[in-house]
Amino acid sequence: MSDTIAQGLAVLVHLLEIAGAGALVLGFIVATVLWFQRTQQLGILPAISKYRQSLGRTILIGLEILVAASIIKTISVDPSMENMGFLAIMIVIRTMLGWTTVLEMTGRWPWQNQKANASKS
Repeated sequence: MSDTIAQGLAVLVHLLEIAGAGALVLGFIVATVLWFQRTQQLGILPAISKYRQSLGRTILIGLEILVAASIIKTISVDPSMENMGFLAIMIVIRTMLGWTTVLEMTGRWPWQNQKANASKS
């Protein structure tokens, strides 16, 4: 791979890492501000439920961006067996966080359809 392409990919990875971290921070700030507003309008309990859903979406989006950056970095910028292992571990952790976040937000696992869950209630 030419040096120009490698440098471009390194810059892309860095920008994606900044975007992922920024999405997490910005999402947290926006969700918190909306929580304060909803608390005044709806009360604490309904506001907390929406706050948790907003934070869950924020975490999922931020993690997706960070995983994309890690995949690009591992495959193109610094391909080594050690980095492949770290990437695999990170993907497993991200998958488990995603599943538990969806469970927390919706009350069902991602692979369960809504109709099957509704009929059990």
